[in-house]
Amino acid sequence: MDAFPEMATFAWHVASDSATYSRRALDLFGLDQAPDLDGFFDCLHPADRLRVEGEATSFLERGGSMSHEYRIVRPDGEVRHVFSHVTLNEQCQDGGPVVQGLMIDTTRERRLEAALSQSRAKTGILGFYEFDVASQTTQWSPELRRLLGCDTLRGKTRDRSATNARQLVHPEDAAMFQMAMDAALRRPGPYDLAFRILDKDGAVRFVRDRGEAHAPLDPDTGMVARATGTLTDMTYAEGPIEAHETAQDQFWSLIDTAPFGAYAVDADFRIVRMSKGGMAAFAGIDPLLGRDLSEVLHIMWPESFASEAVAHFRRTLSTGEPYRATPMVERRSDNRGVEAYDWGIDRVRLADGRFGVICHFYDLTSRVHYENELREKERRLSLAYEAADMGAWELDLASGATHWTPQLFRIFGVDDPTQDPNTLWQRAVHPDDAEAVERALAAAIEDDMPFDVDFRARMPDGETRYMVSKGELVRDDNGAPRVMIGVNYDVTTRKQAELAVHDSERRLRMIIDNTIAFVGVLTLDGILTEANQTALVAGDLERSQVLGKPFWETPWWSYDPQIAEGLRKAVERAACGEVVRHDAVVQMAEGRLITIDFMLAPIRDADGHIQMLVASGFDISEREEARTHVQSLMGEINHRTKNILTLVQIVARQTARNGAADFLERFEKRISALAAAQDLLVSSTSDHADLNDLAHAQLAHFEDMIGKRLHLSGPAVKLAPNAAQAIGMALHELATNAGKYGALSTGKGEVDLKWSLGRNDEGQRILRIDWQERGGPPVSAPERRGFGSTLIDQMARTSLDGDVTLDYAPAGLEWHFTCPVESLLLRR
Repeated sequence: MDAFPEMATFAWHVASDSATYSRRALDLFGLDQAPDLDGFFDCLHPADRLRVEGEATSFLERGGSMSHEYRIVRPDGEVRHVFSHVTLNEQCQDGGPVVQGLMIDTTRERRLEAALSQSRAKTGILGFYEFDVASQTTQWSPELRRLLGCDTLRGKTRDRSATNARQLVHPEDAAMFQMAMDAALRRPGPYDLAFRILDKDGAVRFVRDRGEAHAPLDPDTGMVARATGTLTDMTYAEGPIEAHETAQDQFWSLIDTAPFGAYAVDADFRIVRMSKGGMAAFAGIDPLLGRDLSEVLHIMWPESFASEAVAHFRRTLSTGEPYRATPMVERRSDNRGVEAYDWGIDRVRLADGRFGVICHFYDLTSRVHYENELREKERRLSLAYEAADMGAWELDLASGATHWTPQLFRIFGVDDPTQDPNTLWQRAVHPDDAEAVERALAAAIEDDMPFDVDFRARMPDGETRYMVSKGELVRDDNGAPRVMIGVNYDVTTRKQAELAVHDSERRLRMIIDNTIAFVGVLTLDGILTEANQTALVAGDLERSQVLGKPFWETPWWSYDPQIAEGLRKAVERAACGEVVRHDAVVQMAEGRLITIDFMLAPIRDADGHIQMLVASGFDISEREEARTHVQSLMGEINHRTKNILTLVQIVARQTARNGAADFLERFEKRISALAAAQDLLVSSTSDHADLNDLAHAQLAHFEDMIGKRLHLSGPAVKLAPNAAQAIGMALHELATNAGKYGALSTGKGEVDLKWSLGRNDEGQRILRIDWQERGGPPVSAPERRGFGSTLIDQMARTSLDGDVTLDYAPAGLEWHFTCPVESLLLRR
């Protein structure tokens, strides 16, 4: 043991009162030779001698082993701390008992503890802790162990349930402490709590718990892995009122980040505080804070539920008895929606010093809806099995037991569903297919792949039918495979059709070569062996350029390594029996890319073995483009409709400002101008549109301002339809915003719209359009970008390869746009 620092050994022979000390033991005591028993006692610190002599006497009488700690005084006067563990050995070679012991010099540790204790006394630190969330295990520093009443002589104790710590929390703070700690442990990061505790003498202390919740989050519980923290005594750092207010503020700051809602009801039964997570449940109740809880609950819920809940709140407020409700599902009275909650209430002391009630609740609505949908899906699945003539099965991987649905027994020609499924399966699978089926099942389990196999089944009447069996693994909470679930269905008719197709291969080839689909035939390794004329002509390819090559290396796919790799993996899946289908982008003649509805299917022979793969695809590029265009147009129509209604309101207000005498006439003119602007934009599919006409059309609803407050200038510029639409939509949005929020929303503001032709630094001809507002309300950038802002900033930029500068200057909005002239004339 002398090889380990600060450790030493000794042996004391009881009969001869002689001792043997190791070299390190002699150094520890500062002696040249081992002392006898009296000499050992003489080395003890006077304050420890009487205790140690009594412990030694008791030890020699009872035997066994003993651990204790004491101080010694060396000859040079230095005091050392020693931890000793001794054992009495009754049977020794010399015939007498021997006390054998280990001594550890703990002087340095005790000095550090003393210094640390002095430091903590100055800072108010009570100690440190580490909490393992999964095992609910807490490890305390020595100071906290003593405070919690679980101190030991040496080492660190673990409180498995953390009950000691929670019992120390003041009863009035217990509920808030529990909710705040639950919130803190649901998100990684620092937390800061303040609450009261009762020490062992019954005195109240205000403490601050500053800690860190450490990732990762458990996906099942939503809790962090562990938490570490420091408790600081704040009793004398601030007064009771200030400390209580600090605790309240820190509690609500934590609850605001929690995945549940909470609100406080004061002694007058008013809602005085609501967490951020709770606001959604009370949406539409305005005002909320300061309102009587009974009134709010009766607005939200049916009379019976609201009255019962109010009674629970009043009982808890009066008696202090907490209440935990069973999860409830109710239809609300205010919005008629069905909602579900898990909720409970506790009495606490609020910031005003009086008792109140804290209600914490979890919104279970989504989960209840999910469970209802799941039950409905199960019902529909059962109906689907019946309609599709499918049967389901479940295989327990541990026991090998199998469960079949009644439909599956009928598929295998068995009327008695009490028969053993395993026996029926072994008897039904054709002997020539049995090995392949078992191999596929074993591979699916071992490689965690879907089970998908075709086989022949022998019916009880001797008929042979073709079956398909598909299954997937289900894992337990530890990720280990638990069961495999799947379905079987009869594909005899399909198999017979496949055989007929095989016998008619020549005729089919003629048909395929004249179809609009792209068709190819692959080996199981993905080598292209056939391609129809439709695919070859579309790619401007000869058969010799593609046949004999891996399909993913042909020009249709090889233009993009990622696309090619995806196809290679799809071939592997299809070679195992899977039908692969998805949209794909392929390259045709002259590098043109098109989108196809692509399918890769395995082809089996009469015995059920996969012989080849068939690849096919239909050109759906126009369909995809049309769908995207329709979606864009629908968004545009919706947005422009809203803007038109807004413009009608603006025109009405602007017209009314000049008096009611000729309001109707002036209003009709402006509405007609707005309609004309819309006509011009919609008809932009004509050959060309003039920029000046376009500008006047888009600003027609401000016709009486043109030349007075709305100034337009610029040369004649012809625009292709796409350019007219892009620029027109931008001017439309700028004018709308100016009338709603900008210079034209008041009676004094003005707008300058100028455009010019010039050249950029590279000598390229460009068009520049400038929109500048002045004299209107102060301008600031919007908090979020809407559809209109996107049109102003992005439409012209992306459609015409232009540059846009949008400046929300306080004096007035400025919009500057430049683009190449050639973009204005190019049809897109």
